[in-house]
Amino acid sequence: MSYVTTINDTYIEEGETIINGIKLRKFQEELFDSLGKYDRILLRAPTGSGKTFTLILGAIKSYIEGTLYPVVGIYPSRALVYDQARSVNETLTRMGLNKEGEKFTGRLYINGEDKGDFSIKIHVLTSEVKEIPKEFQFPTSPSIIFTVPEYPYMFMTGMNKQNVASQVLEASMKYNFEEAIKSLSLRRGEVRELLNYFSVFFNGYWFIDEFHLYSGIARNSMLTLVEMYEKFNSVVKGNKTIVFSSATPVPININKVLDVKTSEKGSKVRKRTRVIFHLAKGNPQEELVNYISEKKNADTKTAVIIDRVYYVAELCKKVNDAAVVWGLDKSFGNCRKVNKGLEKENFIIGNQAMSFGIDLDLDEGFIHAHDAETLIQRLGRFGRHGEGEAEVLVFIDAKAKVVDELRKIDKELNYDDFLNLINKIYERRVDDKLDEIFFSKIRHDVLIRAFSLIYAISQGEQVYNLVKSWYPQNVDSLKIRPAYEDYFYVFAYRPGNLKGQWCDGGSDELFSMIRNFKYREDGCFTNETLKESPGIIPRKTDNVKCSFMTFEEFNTKLGPRLVLKKQGYSILMGGMKEFKDSYVVLLTKDCVNWNNFSEMAKLVSTYENAIPIYKDDEMKVVIGLALFI
Repeated sequence: MSYVTTINDTYIEEGETIINGIKLRKFQEELFDSLGKYDRILLRAPTGSGKTFTLILGAIKSYIEGTLYPVVGIYPSRALVYDQARSVNETLTRMGLNKEGEKFTGRLYINGEDKGDFSIKIHVLTSEVKEIPKEFQFPTSPSIIFTVPEYPYMFMTGMNKQNVASQVLEASMKYNFEEAIKSLSLRRGEVRELLNYFSVFFNGYWFIDEFHLYSGIARNSMLTLVEMYEKFNSVVKGNKTIVFSSATPVPININKVLDVKTSEKGSKVRKRTRVIFHLAKGNPQEELVNYISEKKNADTKTAVIIDRVYYVAELCKKVNDAAVVWGLDKSFGNCRKVNKGLEKENFIIGNQAMSFGIDLDLDEGFIHAHDAETLIQRLGRFGRHGEGEAEVLVFIDAKAKVVDELRKIDKELNYDDFLNLINKIYERRVDDKLDEIFFSKIRHDVLIRAFSLIYAISQGEQVYNLVKSWYPQNVDSLKIRPAYEDYFYVFAYRPGNLKGQWCDGGSDELFSMIRNFKYREDGCFTNETLKESPGIIPRKTDNVKCSFMTFEEFNTKLGPRLVLKKQGYSILMGGMKEFKDSYVVLLTKDCVNWNNFSEMAKLVSTYENAIPIYKDDEMKVVIGLALFI
């Protein structure tokens, strides 16, 4: 059974300003005027409305006002960082600027008025970047920096200054303010360099994209970073602004909201899109995979977006040829892993790794999503460019409330009415509240302590009284091996460092592998797909208590077995090299605010690096959740 509706062409109201041949939209004008006037702005705008262009507007404002503020775009993933950087590069070229290395130069024209020579430096900063470019340390023009949330932590924890940073973090974990200052027998210049890195790159206008996609510990990381920025700017005076881009309300205080509404005329942001709701009687992802055997129309750019790696792999077995974007670093079946040149592909299959930021001319789509936010995000990949009509098949559970609402839909809807429909037939994303657990709080406190010490040592005794008020008191200890890499992975919260080995060579993200591929007893993963839900059974259930520990301690205290039920065997985790260097955050119902601990633990284990801990071999009663870092 299916229901069909069509989203009409979608427009946004145009403004009056033209910059180098590009006419601004009204919300872009308002945002340009608001930068520097408000501390925090929430921007709610449809996909494809021109949010990325606001980074260029920030650089233009910085140039006109002579502040040379950097403009920082922070994105949820490295893939999105590179995609948005590419988009800005293309836009600057379209504006008539010439590229010379990482720098664009040319004349700036606003409404025909020549504003003189203009230049912007563009740089991508991710964990793949190992050196700080010297030209960025002494800015002579505005910069646009594309980065991910953990990268600013690399500056705060001392990129290229590992020894200094390690000592600062260690003092932050051990001592009160006076004792920490005393223990850091470092030259002030070395610590000041850490602060200089932060101020050069991150002391300007911030654009935090897709803020609603941050959840749990990752959201806590982002808000801690924002707190550092705002403490810094409470002393270093200047009119700075953080712009949060989000499709939904966000759990933070906001000074100004820019709610971009669609209209029936103006600047076109979406073309007409036919949406077919396919009601699944069983598993929607499974039905989607069975629906598609191969791409039949080679003239139409098509994409499939689903959730689970297992179903991506199953689909890759059935199609004739496709590009795959799925977070794993390998090709599979008849799918080719594509890192660059995705715009040249006619058929793309992917999961959350391609759900946001991929700005391609896609006119045919097949998608599944578990919640309203994800569905809107995925639909936003289609019908973004050109004339004509796009078509998207949405595979959804045939629940009673879904059927009731779809029976009432009109044949044609405007974009806002379509969003209202989606919010009625889908559940909202579940808040896992991991940002409230003890581990998140301790991380926050230690990071703010580290930032405070770096600032105090850099600026001298005249700021000590101020910084003492920043310095969190009575911080619980985290037992971390004294190594820079360990500090980075714990305090930047960088899950995904745990790797598994493919039997045919290479390595990949462990939890994607262990949930979706067969694990051989000799310690490698085959290409055989399966839907595994791994569980842990401890030999010592009394030791399942809220705590943070090394994996070695976890193994000693619990004597855990990893049970792979679909494969019919279990393995002592102490003998698994994959977990050897990790840390474990052990959660029970005593330290996390979940109404149904068992169900939430199972849910979190489907997307975090986490495994439920069961009481016994029956695997019915969940008594804990092991979160691996």
